[in-house]
Amino acid sequence: MNEDVPHDTGALRSVAGLAGAIVSAAIPPFLVGALAPRIALSIPLDTGDVGIAMAGFYLVSGVLSPAGGRVVHRLGPTAALRWACGLSTLGLAAISAASNPVQMIVLLTLLGVPNAVVQPSCNEVLSRLRSSQVRAVSFGAVQSSIPVATLIAGVLLAVASYGIGWRWTVLGVAVLTVAAQLPIPNLAPNTGAVSAVQPPPRRRSTSAARGPARGLLGLLVATGFLASCAVTSLPSFAATTGHHFGLAPWVIAAAQMLGSVGSAVMRVVAPALTSRASARRQLMAVALLQGTGTLGFVALATGSSAGFVAGTIAAFTFGWGFNGLFNLIVTDAHPGRIATATGLTQGGVFIGGMAGPLVFAAIAGSERFGAAWLAMALFMCGALSATLLAARRARSVTTAHTVVPAGPVTVPEGNRW
Repeated sequence: MNEDVPHDTGALRSVAGLAGAIVSAAIPPFLVGALAPRIALSIPLDTGDVGIAMAGFYLVSGVLSPAGGRVVHRLGPTAALRWACGLSTLGLAAISAASNPVQMIVLLTLLGVPNAVVQPSCNEVLSRLRSSQVRAVSFGAVQSSIPVATLIAGVLLAVASYGIGWRWTVLGVAVLTVAAQLPIPNLAPNTGAVSAVQPPPRRRSTSAARGPARGLLGLLVATGFLASCAVTSLPSFAATTGHHFGLAPWVIAAAQMLGSVGSAVMRVVAPALTSRASARRQLMAVALLQGTGTLGFVALATGSSAGFVAGTIAAFTFGWGFNGLFNLIVTDAHPGRIATATGLTQGGVFIGGMAGPLVFAAIAGSERFGAAWLAMALFMCGALSATLLAARRARSVTTAHTVVPAGPVTVPEGNRW
């Protein structure tokens, strides 16, 4: 076992460092989306500009995500995370000084580069934790940092509305991203260890086994893509939608903050409760969350104050609360090439993050916000369908493999495929 593999007693510091890195890389589009109504008072930034900026961020993230996995494998997760945080700091500082929509769009697009590296880095670190239970909870805790980023954006919306203004708000976040580098764990590149637990047994794959396994990964990519199309519009356009419906800024901020808290909690609870379940049952749990989240998007489309608040909270909590469990499923399926596999699935997530805001902006550009949220509900229904197909395919993958023991080894509890 590599000496750089963290013990479970060091999991708390690892989770703190990874969460800070993810927030640093992921918060720029959420921040701009939440602050868009305030930014528009000094820069002519409309809904279409916000959609293009979000699309650019996630396009770059998605296209470069597979390459990001290879970068992590070569440099090691520590170096990759520090590099990503540094670029995020510089990008946020530049956004605080932007003077027109074109600069805002270009800067957000370039910030997709560090975002492409963070997720494979985090999954590589967490895969080296020994206990399946600790690993499951840690995956959820780290993934909860994404809704925490939207929570921060919601808080900052209130601050910018009644206090220091959007430029100083963004600059303050840039300073905080520097501090996020302090708890990042020091780990060397993975030079060949399959995981922190004992190596898994060798699998002799038949042609029948390779087909289902390949199809399963494709379905997981499709799930990530379709779900991301829907949920990325939440932090990007919830504030704009509430403003369009005539809600007070504190109501919009409160709904987004409550939804973010719910999503963060669900991302921890879901993998913790299903850490010992089969892959099929884990995928069914993901489908349940996505189905409930769909109802939240439908409620958002009603246009009422109650529908906006309830829909925002439900869509955030359930529609955006499955990611911790989803990433645990992906890493358990590929214990020998975690950074590469998650680079592919995150590529689907990021491309969805590009497509969703573009579709939303195209529909809502003529002030049809209700129709735009219904379109996001259809995307989530598509993700639900792909997840159910993946659950069915998971059973085929499990039964199609023939396990050939490679000496006295202990099969990781999380390797249930």
